[in-house]
Amino acid sequence: MTQQAPHEGIIHEEAGGLSVWRWPEVTTASAPSQRHISVGAFFDRFGPLKWAILADQSPTVQAVVRDASVRKFIDLANPDLPAGLQILVAAGHPIDAAAIVEAPIQPEELP
Repeated sequence: MTQQAPHEGIIHEEAGGLSVWRWPEVTTASAPSQRHISVGAFFDRFGPLKWAILADQSPTVQAVVRDASVRKFIDLANPDLPAGLQILVAAGHPIDAAAIVEAPIQPEELP
């Protein structure tokens, strides 16, 4: 005997002699992964160049350092971050901006 679904979209299944109605499984979009790291971890990503950057007294480098320092965390997905890193490169600091932004986040880097 064919049964009519009690509600549109419900799925009918038979298993082990039992007749069961269930809602279909709904796939949910996973939340976008956050790309947040602590401020200290951000500066650590500069490696040994960190010290020269922090000691650089040029106004543009100090603006980048201050901007990062006042934040609760650094969002590596922030579209403005590459421009800030380019300021450091233009000031003569040979950082690898792509590696700083794209390196996988380690548990100890979390804010």
